Amino acid sequence: MMKVSRLYLKILLAFVLVLAVTIVGIGGLLKMGHMRPPLNRHALNRNGALKRIIGLEIDGAAELDPELRNRLNRILTIYANAFDGEAWIANERGEIVAQSYRTPPLDGGEELDLKLVTDQGDHVYFVSKGDQGSIYSYGPLKTPMGPLSVHLLNKWITRNEEIWFMEGLALMATVAALLLIPVSRRITRPMIQMTRSAQRLARGDFSPRVDENRKDEMGTLARTFNHMASSLEKMVRGGRELTANLSHELRSPLARIRVSQQIVLERLEAGRTDGVVKHVRRMEAEIDHMDSLIDQIMKLSKLDLQEPPPRADMVNMNEMLEEAAERVGPLTGGRSIRLQPHLAPVPFFRCRRQDLRIVLDNVLSNAVKYSQDNGRVDIHCEAERKNDQEAVVIRISNGYPDLTGEELEAVFAPFRRLGYDNVEGHGLGLAFARKIVEDHGGTIHAESVNGTFRVTIKLPLD
Repeated sequence: MMKVSRLYLKILLAFVLVLAVTIVGIGGLLKMGHMRPPLNRHALNRNGALKRIIGLEIDGAAELDPELRNRLNRILTIYANAFDGEAWIANERGEIVAQSYRTPPLDGGEELDLKLVTDQGDHVYFVSKGDQGSIYSYGPLKTPMGPLSVHLLNKWITRNEEIWFMEGLALMATVAALLLIPVSRRITRPMIQMTRSAQRLARGDFSPRVDENRKDEMGTLARTFNHMASSLEKMVRGGRELTANLSHELRSPLARIRVSQQIVLERLEAGRTDGVVKHVRRMEAEIDHMDSLIDQIMKLSKLDLQEPPPRADMVNMNEMLEEAAERVGPLTGGRSIRLQPHLAPVPFFRCRRQDLRIVLDNVLSNAVKYSQDNGRVDIHCEAERKNDQEAVVIRISNGYPDLTGEELEAVFAPFRRLGYDNVEGHGLGLAFARKIVEDHGGTIHAESVNGTFRVTIKLPLD
């Protein structure tokens, strides 16, 4: 059974109220006589149509013989019956030459109120007799047999048209009220879906999304709701990752500090000072490491917890890559690693310059750090069009043993260093890069190709 929602009832009541006011207003105008049906125009149209029919029937006849008179009588009868009235034709002397009636409809006892006279000689009267009213019209008709006049008398019931008009409005209101049911259901369906999704969000389930394919205001609301849900999911996930990462990464240095602190305490209690300074220095280094680590984790978490600012910078990607290569150059040290650019012309790219600089620095420095001595880092940049979408594609590769698919995905996870703990860093560079690239609507992924580790960044152009 179709359920009638409160919103539908409100829409229906508002519609009925507006329609009732409209009907009362129109009814008042009709009652006061400020608004009348177009009686004169209807009378002229009917009389004009009858004159054209009579003219065609006479069709150039020079005299009114009995056969033509009979045909005219029949036409007048049919036409008069159609409009619940009487019709007749008179000659220039006022003699009736054809008629639809047996008894003359006008006996001289009526009151005639002239309503309209046209330039063509057509006249329209309102005829009243007692409580009865009629519309009487006549007009001239030129024929080969001489001038004639065509007369038409229609019964007119007081305010018949007004009653019909008001009944039409009432019928329209009823039909509209019925049609409002499916319309209101179409309007309220996405709202109900959003309400249910919001309730699931409140319970900690961030998976539900609503249909946003509509192009009206409800579609805009649905897209806004989905964006809000995605942002909430991202913020909550970021908070959880922050807590997990902090607890995991701080545990090891804290354990080392605790060991050093225990050694220092034992030696001081034993009256010894040898090695104390070394352990204190070690504790200091661990504290510095934790401080740096917390700073990096906070920066990474901000990318999840804060809405990114708008992209307001137009940059030349090739220039940014060349600048990044210069900054990373000192990392090669004495290892004879070459940075080899292969840069094709690309369109300017709209971005947040400082964020994109972090991406290029992290990916390039990662390639240098994990390259073999005397190795080479290739830097490719080109424009690519696929499925009507143009993008800037950056590929940075360095020699490295092939990795499994799981390892290739793990390099973008925070603190995953694939056993290279002796290499300087916190394992956050590529995690930073992925978040920034995705905030720019792009993608970043890693692959192993014939002993080469390659990171591909695809940034779609506006």
